Amino acid sequence: MSRRLLLGVALFAGIVTPGGRLEASGSNAEAPRAVGQSVLTLGWANGEPTLRAEGRGVKFFKQVGKQRVAIRVEVPGDRIEVEADAAGVVRVGRNGRFLRFQMNDDFAASIALVQELTAGSRALAGLEGLVATIESNPQQEARAVMTSYALLHAIRGSAAPSRAMANAVKPPTSPIAMRASSRKDESPAACWAEFAVTMNEYLTQFNECIETYWWIPGWTATCAFQFAVQAELAWFWTLSCSGGMPV
Repeated sequence: MSRRLLLGVALFAGIVTPGGRLEASGSNAEAPRAVGQSVLTLGWANGEPTLRAEGRGVKFFKQVGKQRVAIRVEVPGDRIEVEADAAGVVRVGRNGRFLRFQMNDDFAASIALVQELTAGSRALAGLEGLVATIESNPQQEARAVMTSYALLHAIRGSAAPSRAMANAVKPPTSPIAMRASSRKDESPAACWAEFAVTMNEYLTQFNECIETYWWIPGWTATCAFQFAVQAELAWFWTLSCSGGMPV
């Protein structure tokens, strides 16, 4: 189906949506949900799903469209922003300074630049603490934070969080593994069943990527980036399809 997200390991070209669209006034927010010591809130801005998380002095925000994800993590005095699209274009910023690269660039060199930009970031350190409070929680909002956590680590050269997320982010199961159709009257059950099928395919692709390219320096982070973006887009597409969280 046209909304399926199939990334090739080496297919990278495109333009990241400008940061001005990251957040819009008048966005609709659903009721906040407490997750451990954190509060997570789903909402909508410019017709796209959003997620806010606050806890341990950290503010986390992300907005996802059909082809791109925008993430912001901030603490007083430090802010990290990331935008990535399905074509493999990445834009990373810290306190107003930005890097932009594509995944078919010299990835090792790009990772080194991102590591230099984000070195000593109190926002990322705070995110580690925030994730520690929610990583074992099965609620989908918590899992959505974990996908972003894996993505942030992937662009800094570490595939470990993506490996952990691949084991932890289990899609909701359905009695019948039916695929969602492209009709506008898709039921939530069909949407979440499609998510389960799609995520299983992405997990297979991720594992095959790691097994095939583990010997190439930096390539496991490329595999992790691909999987993290796929998980981001698939999860929020499901919210758009079903109209909200499963009951």
